Amino acid sequence: MTLMQAPGSRLGQICVLMLIFTVVLQAFGMAVFYMYLNKELKQFAETDCQRLMAGQQRGSGLPP
Repeated sequence: MTLMQAPGSRLGQICVLMLIFTVVLQAFGMAVFYMYLNKELKQFAETDCQRLMAGQQRGSGLPP
């Protein structure tokens, strides 16, 4: 006995797989972007803190 699938069933499976692939790809891209942005913000905070400690920041009203 063979199992018969509905005519649109195969197309529906392909659409669901494409949707899942798209969501996984987007989640991966957001994770990479988050890691990159987090690294950049930490680097910016370090350099900004170093400038403040050295008194090289201009226009802040802080004495050098």
